[in-house]
Amino acid sequence: MSFDNFMNKVRLWDNRSNQWFMRHFYVLFFEMILVAAFVLFFVVSLNTINTAVDLEKPSAIEKLLLNQNYLSLLMIFLMLLNSFWMLFMFSGMLKIRGVLKNMDFNLARRSTDRRTNNE
Repeated sequence: MSFDNFMNKVRLWDNRSNQWFMRHFYVLFFEMILVAAFVLFFVVSLNTINTAVDLEKPSAIEKLLLNQNYLSLLMIFLMLLNSFWMLFMFSGMLKIRGVLKNMDFNLARRSTDRRTNNE
């Protein structure tokens, strides 16, 4: 086995292991963190709604604090949705990167094969 063929095989296995690692570790890790944050957000939202129901005749300060709490929950919910969207886009970029890397590897291998056949 020549050195070029050996290096091509090393690049191939490096490329495949990198794809597996990126696809299975990072995306799943970030998805688990976002799902945990979403569950925490949901529990806090239910507690806020429960608190609002328990108030009989709220004063102006209680109404303002409750309104502020609703607005902060809305901002947190929008940030979570944005994080899910960014994760979706990140995953798509990783897939495109993997396809381009495979194309580059195959084209480079073909060019080295043509050079060895012409010699």
